[in-house]
Amino acid sequence: MKNTFSQAMAWLHTWAGLVIGWLLFVIFVGGTIACFDKELTHWMQPALHGHERSADSVNLASAVEQLQKIAKPHPHAYYVTLPGERGKSLDGGVYYDAGTPDLVTLDPASGQKIPETAGGEFFFTLHYNLHAQTWGMYIVGLAGMFMLIAILTGIVIHKRIFKDFFTFRPKNGGQRAWLDGHNVTGVLGLPFHLMIAYTGVAIFVANYMPAGLFAAYNGDAEKFFVEASDSYERPETHKALKSIYPIDKLVADARARLGQPVTWVSVHHPDDTSATISFGGDHSRDVAWNYRSVFYDANDGKFLHQSGPMAPGYQTYTFIGGMHMAQWGGGALRWLYFVMGIAGCVMIASGMQVWVSKRAKKIAEAGNVSGYALVQALNLGVVGGLPLASAAMVIGNRLIPADVAARANAEITVFCAVWIAATLYAAIPAVHKRGWGQFFAINAGAFALIPLVNFATAPNSHLFATIGRGDWSLAAVDLTALALAAGFAALARHSFVKARLPAEAREPRRNDRAGANQPALADR
Repeated sequence: MKNTFSQAMAWLHTWAGLVIGWLLFVIFVGGTIACFDKELTHWMQPALHGHERSADSVNLASAVEQLQKIAKPHPHAYYVTLPGERGKSLDGGVYYDAGTPDLVTLDPASGQKIPETAGGEFFFTLHYNLHAQTWGMYIVGLAGMFMLIAILTGIVIHKRIFKDFFTFRPKNGGQRAWLDGHNVTGVLGLPFHLMIAYTGVAIFVANYMPAGLFAAYNGDAEKFFVEASDSYERPETHKALKSIYPIDKLVADARARLGQPVTWVSVHHPDDTSATISFGGDHSRDVAWNYRSVFYDANDGKFLHQSGPMAPGYQTYTFIGGMHMAQWGGGALRWLYFVMGIAGCVMIASGMQVWVSKRAKKIAEAGNVSGYALVQALNLGVVGGLPLASAAMVIGNRLIPADVAARANAEITVFCAVWIAATLYAAIPAVHKRGWGQFFAINAGAFALIPLVNFATAPNSHLFATIGRGDWSLAAVDLTALALAAGFAALARHSFVKARLPAEAREPRRNDRAGANQPALADR
């Protein structure tokens, strides 16, 4: 253990960040993109562009018929999400008590299937469970706890925290520039990062700390959530349901009872006479998640139940969840979360690179570079490769033929293949010296390609077409890609210029060395 409290906190800050840093970067990138997951999904559905429909024009009966066609025996529920301000497709799913759900995406105008896509949902799932189901959720929770430790210890050790916020010296290059970038983005997003780390862990508190659930509900999580949210569930009768009552006849009554537009409908136990039809609104009206819903008998359409006030503890839980997922506040709030998410990505990436830069000289003198080279390769492969893989997946969406089987899986394959290739390239020792400039340049080219490929392949979806008809949610994807391309290009230019300077010119000046050796950074 270190001799002083500050040194101990610096040691804890460094290793809490380094051990989990690459994983945190993946989680932050996924969460940042997921701020606009529905908009990205819509961009990746060019078959819908130019003739989008509102929820009022949707035939829910035909959507349920499509779900009945793909359902396996004994489904737990059908779930249909209607098109809205953000998402424009009609999304349906058949869910089972165990196993993977069967999903389908429909054109709201025709009710026909449209080419599937991994869409923004891929990044949302990457954010909260790494596509590893329950185990991934636990890993993400552990990473969130490590992040809280890193943030709190970072506050303790940075005694000049507000002064550091106004200090950024990219011209110095090397460790000083990385450290300044880490400090600036860390202080800029400090309240946001604290909130997002805490709420991210708290959302799954019932999974991480299930003792109370087991004691009070004998481990029956569904019973707990039904009771806490004042939902409604009927025990199965094990008698076959002849037909589901026409859902479209219930929409107007459901809208009147909810006092807001209907955004989703579900049918629980659809092949049993206990089946219920439920409707709900969206999450955009309040910070807390909106669990208000109405329930009808699927046999005859009779009104059964309307959810009332939730338990106080569960209201707090839904508020915490709403703070994390930012479904309220409109586009302005999501852009704020997006910018703060990018700041978090830069904070994590620069913090890991500070570790590499600080130890470069000592490692070279010691001659034991194997572990150090691994950290360098992972920094390049994760930080440089993940954005590249994300851009490649979006480009792949336009280049993969619409009639390819398992098309969403093909997009994910592109993502994984590019990321693996980038990481293998980063592992080449000769790449380490100029690797950042190369990766920045490649990323700049990849993001610049997105609107170009879109222009060449989708006549109703490219930037000029979407701006022309005022479809800014689609245009924003192309414009954001161009902005990211410009940012990566600027970073690439800076990296290449620094690489051409003599070694002495890349060393920080004496007064900067004094700043770099402040107690907060000693013996990290």
